[in-house]
Amino acid sequence: MAIRIRKIGEFTVALCAALSEPKKEDIYLDDAVHHALITKFGLDWQSMGFVKDSLADERLILLMKKEEFKKQWVIKNGKIIF
Repeated sequence: MAIRIRKIGEFTVALCAALSEPKKEDIYLDDAVHHALITKFGLDWQSMGFVKDSLADERLILLMKKEEFKKQWVIKNGKIIF
């Protein structure tokens, strides 16, 4: 489902794109971007113990892990060095 991210006053909300009128300031997330975010949140929430079973897409998990580990880093003198 495509969504719109919209600022309403001091709040930021996510709206169904099909059920809301577009506004100039909206950030539009198509189905693929929304799916990628759901997968990331599902995986993170599961690893933190917030949910027992993740709804994360296993194919996207493998791709994400592959990309995340491309960037190697170390902690040196209390600072992260890439």
